[in-house]
Amino acid sequence: MRAAALTLLAVAAVGCGGDAGPPLAPAGARIELMLSDLRALDPAREGTYSTWVVDRAGAMHAAGTIFPDAGGRAEVVLPVSDAVAFILSVEPPDDRDPAISGQRLLGGTFRGGRAELSALGSVTAGDLPLRVRPGQFTMFTPSDNHLSGYPSNEHAGVWLFNPAPRQSEQNDHWVRLTQLAEGWVYEGWAVRDIGTLGAVWLSYGKFRPDGAGVVNSRDDTGWGPFSGVLDFATAGEEEYPGDDWISNPLGYPVPGNLALPVNLQEKDAGGAARWTHVITIESARDRGEPIGSERPFLLQPYRDAFGDGRPGTAQSITFRGALPGGVATIR
Repeated sequence: MRAAALTLLAVAAVGCGGDAGPPLAPAGARIELMLSDLRALDPAREGTYSTWVVDRAGAMHAAGTIFPDAGGRAEVVLPVSDAVAFILSVEPPDDRDPAISGQRLLGGTFRGGRAELSALGSVTAGDLPLRVRPGQFTMFTPSDNHLSGYPSNEHAGVWLFNPAPRQSEQNDHWVRLTQLAEGWVYEGWAVRDIGTLGAVWLSYGKFRPDGAGVVNSRDDTGWGPFSGVLDFATAGEEEYPGDDWISNPLGYPVPGNLALPVNLQEKDAGGAARWTHVITIESARDRGEPIGSERPFLLQPYRDAFGDGRPGTAQSITFRGALPGGVATIR
């Protein structure tokens, strides 16, 4: 099954306009890479960047592992003379599988010895762009409202739905996100002091939209391991992603040793908001990782400060970050 999927990918790359005619260069030529918006990976936790070349027959050939320098430059050797496409993947730590992983990060077709590399069609399904206005999020704690009433600890939870649907592009309660390739999932976060060395990332679970891009099912942590609910993954009726951070009866390690319940409206001494809502794109192989050990990957397209938003009020999800890209040039 996996080999068949890779063959289809390679054939599709050939059909996207690769050069016909004589070989671009002999095997052994250099491929120079100029990459943007990529950071170094932690090999023990995240794996490594690997390069691949697709030939005219649709076969994929490994071109080597790369460690781009601070300017995003790297170089590999062309493994075949009839290259039509280039792929950059993220291979898992201690990878022993000679085939490409499901985490294809960038790809592009050679034209005149040059391939423009994009995450569209590698991270996203087809060549779909990420949505610029996917919808809304809000502070809310549904897990304790049946016991404590409403409002209770509403500043201690975040949920991904449109509480003010008429103010959303969707005009209903459901957030819309671009469908992803099979190797990737979305993950939601509340982040304290983002961009600092002491930043604390609280995951509220991994999720995928349906075939139409509608986010209409719960994430993989349900009400959340810090909601105070023992059967947090299956309790509740909310069919959208989110978590509450109220208490810890199950004794999980709390990221940053934060006190519970958290206050997503917390301000620093200067009055600036300390908490940020973020949606990242993560490797699908991270599903099931230990609670409290979650860490964000470099794909972080959506980011909004909680700021002065009140619990239960709509806050827009904003596209902020450029996806990685680059150019592969055969010399």
